[in-house]
Parts: sequence; structure tokens; C-alpha cells
Amino acid sequence: MGKCKFNDKWLEKDEYDWLRSVPGSAYEARCTVCKKTFKLGTMGIGAVESHVQSQKHKAYSKARLQPTITSFCSTASNDVIDNASVATGNPQPVTSMPSDRAICGSTPTLRAEVIWVMRTVTSHHSCRSNDGIDDLFKAMFPDSALVQSFTCGKDKTRYVAKFGLAPYIKKELVNEVQKCGAFVVMFDETLNQTTKTKQMDLHVRFWLNDHVQSRFYGSQFMGHATAKDLLQHFKEHADTFGGAQLIVVGSCGLHTLHNAFKSGFSVWQMEKVLRALHTLLHNTPARREDFCSLTKSSVFPLPFCGHRWIENLPVVDRAITIWPMMVKYVDAVTQKKLPNPRTSSYDTLAEARNDPLIMAKLHFFMAVSRTFTTFLTKYQTDEPVIPFIGKDLAVLMKSLLKRFIKAEILNDITALQMVKLDTTAKEARAGLKAVDIGLGAEVVLKVM
Repeated sequence: MGKCKFNDKWLEKDEYDWLRSVPGSAYEARCTVCKKTFKLGTMGIGAVESHVQSQKHKAYSKARLQPTITSFCSTASNDVIDNASVATGNPQPVTSMPSDRAICGSTPTLRAEVIWVMRTVTSHHSCRSNDGIDDLFKAMFPDSALVQSFTCGKDKTRYVAKFGLAPYIKKELVNEVQKCGAFVVMFDETLNQTTKTKQMDLHVRFWLNDHVQSRFYGSQFMGHATAKDLLQHFKEHADTFGGAQLIVVGSCGLHTLHNAFKSGFSVWQMEKVLRALHTLLHNTPARREDFCSLTKSSVFPLPFCGHRWIENLPVVDRAITIWPMMVKYVDAVTQKKLPNPRTSSYDTLAEARNDPLIMAKLHFFMAVSRTFTTFLTKYQTDEPVIPFIGKDLAVLMKSLLKRFIKAEILNDITALQMVKLDTTAKEARAGLKAVDIGLGAEVVLKVM
């Protein structure tokens, strides 16, 4: 029997709204729900009906009925981007469109230059890519009078973007936040590898037109970054929103977690040790040679990431592997068999060398990292999983509390009760022998 071909009449049926033909192949069909191409074979419409009954198609169809993340969130859209979309031939709807004069100036030439700058910025092109663009446009459009006066090199592009468009966009953002009345500020501070200064980025999140709006507001560049310095620069940005109420301040990184665990195990201490391990031997040929000659090993520490737990599981795993060799190195320096590096990273490791619980702390850090990794990996996706984050966060919190809170308290506890649970109360805490510090840490303590 011959192969069955795709019939366009199948597309007229409402129950087959997911069905598509395959260009270049009349013997196959495409499912837009499963994102899968399947062969019709000798079954024809029977192959389509068979695909409908498959478990995978049913599961994807059910998931499609659930509200997607785009139903309550959207990417930031502002009037400048909308004008840029017009320039690219792909106009986007806007909520309020100010006059062209307010954005682009009073002359057709200035309007064209501003639109081209917006096109450059939204396409992430470099300012230098616009060098000679006026000559190119004159060659492409010799009959245009506007092109004859058009100039937009790298310097003008940079000037218009920084001193013309950026202040306007910030002003519009401030107006929108003030109309909302309340907002959330998210910030993070890290080293800028280009300027060699600390860079603190701030993002604003607020509710507008039945959608959550997340916008980048600005960056602060600092030399010192103590808590006082961060607070000062943070206030400089937050105060620009006037009467709007700041309801939440969010940050990431182990500094925040350190504040959450002020007693007992020190997350900050582990961060210092893991950073020092990598820094001591990074880009230092002499120390690397001494380390390899002494330990007969060419395995080196991995770089620590201060703002992503998911990246640090292999880091602490490598640290546990090479710590005995690092002890040999520190002892050799102490006995003056090797030169003293005389750096803060070495001082940190020398101090950790004298800590009898350092290996137990590293194993405990790895156990907690594994707990977070499962949750963080699941939510690094473009799929609409936000509706399930509440339940998964409750599971994550419960798994952490189980380490030091009595089991009978957590058996039938609800998410709301868990949030209100007083973890500082002695009657809620498990006995010292019942505290779960992880199998690796327990093994280390038993052999001490």
C-alpha cells in the first residue's frame, strides 16, 4: 500500500487546531503542542487520531490550558522601544504614546536620527558600528533630501542615547511607579571586570495595567562597598520615586544568607575560604609550581560564585577533594620550606587550617547546596512554572527546617504556620544528636 499524504481539510476541524503540515514533506504532520513531527504512514487520519490519544500529547494539552506566565507578567515596554519598533517595521502596541516632538525633536532629520539611535540601542549594536552610516544612507537613498542632512556617527549616537533618551526613559519610569503607588527594588553588587570597581545594579518591579513590570533603573559604581556605602547609594536611587511606597527590598548572594544564619554555621566563613582557595593559586605560576611539586597533584580549586548557589556545588566538592593537599601546602609554608605568599587569601587558609571542624563545615555547606540546587535548577526554565513556586518553596523550607526542628512540629504543619514558626524557641529545636548536618559531616566528626 502507498503512503498517505497530508490532507489540508484536516485543518478545518476545531479539534485539530494544533495540527500543521510539514513544508517539503507531504507524508508527515506537525504537532504544535508537542513540538513534534510524526509520519502518517499508511494510517492517514488514523495516525493523527493516534497521536491525540498519546499520553505525551494529553499532558501537553492539559498544561496548555493552565495560565501561562505571560498572562500576569510582561516584558518592559516603553515609548522609546515602541518608536524603535516602528523603525524596524515591527510596530508594537503601547498604552500611551506621547507626541513625536516630545521624544524626537522638532525637525524630520532629528526625528530620523533619534529613531536610528533607538534602533542601535535596542538591537545591542555598538556605537562605533554607526561610523559612516550617513554615507551609506546617501548611497542607498540618493533621492532623499532628509538623508543629505542625516548624521549619526559613534559620538552622536552615544550623546543622544546618554543625554537625550536615557533621562527621558528614567523620567517616564518614575512617573509610572508613582502612578502605581508602590514598588519593589531589587539590587545586587559585584565586581565590574572592565572598570575594576564594584557595580551595584538596581531593578524596579511594580504593577501596571494588570501586569508585573520589571525595569532596570540604573547602576552605581563604588570603590568601598560596606553596608553604609551600599545604603547611601541605594537611597540615592530609591528617593527619586518620591511618594511611591517601597514595600520590598530584594537581593541575592551569600551575604543575605549570612544575615539569615547569624548563629551557628557561618556561610560567610565558607565563602571566604572557597574564594581564598581559588584566589591563592589563580594566575600565579610560582605558587602553582610549588603546590604541584609538593602535592604531586595538578587539580586546582574552582572559582566561587557569590550570587548563584547552583554554581557552587562543584566548587565545594573540589575544595573537599584538594583540602588535604592545601593543608600540606600551608604546613610547608609554616615550616619555611616554601615562600610565604603574604596575601589575605593565604591568611584565610592558614586560619582555616587550624580549624578542626573545617572539613565538617565544608561537607555541611555541600549538603545545603544540594538542597537548593534541585529547586533552583527546576525554576531555570522558560516554561510557566510560577504557579507552582509556592508549593515548591514550602517543600524547600520544610526540608531545611527538618535539619534542626523537631519532627513532630513539622509533621502536619501548613505553609502559613511554617512561616510563623519561631525557630529561636528552644522547645522547637531538636536535640544536638538529632540535628541533621549531612552524612559527609557526620562521617568526618566520627573519625576525629
